[in-house]
Amino acid sequence: MSLKKFLLWGYIFSFIVESINMGIGQGNWLGMVFTVLFFYGAVILVSYFVTTKSINKTLHFLLFGLFGLFLEWIIFQENPFAGNLVIVILINFGMFMHWGLIAFAPRMLLDDFKYKRSFIGFYIIGMLAVLIIGGTNFSMLIIGNVLVYTVLYYWVHKYIKQA
Repeated sequence: MSLKKFLLWGYIFSFIVESINMGIGQGNWLGMVFTVLFFYGAVILVSYFVTTKSINKTLHFLLFGLFGLFLEWIIFQENPFAGNLVIVILINFGMFMHWGLIAFAPRMLLDDFKYKRSFIGFYIIGMLAVLIIGGTNFSMLIIGNVLVYTVLYYWVHKYIKQA
């Protein structure tokens, strides 16, 4: 598996979501570029080396999803238990999916995964819908991202179950 292609796919997923969240939602374009290039770059790089060690797909996805939740809860100080229980569960699952996919989507897309076109197609349509519906309203952008990333679990599940 090519490191350059792995990094490219990881950066594409990172750039899209953070341009929406940090760039459009918060107007922090410089912070977005720094975050994607360095912070996400480090996560993607570690994920590449985990992938090349032939780690189990399920463990790979869970490891990075949980690592991302740890970052959100501890480093970024997002309270995982504040608010309505249904909303809290959806937001935390969406964050888990986001971090899991930043690290896992390159593996899915560079592997022989027969649903990669529908995965990419849904992601593009979903993120465009987030932009159109959310506009510059940060809360709506986050809710849209959570919904898109939650639905993407369908493809992650298919990939993990694929022989």
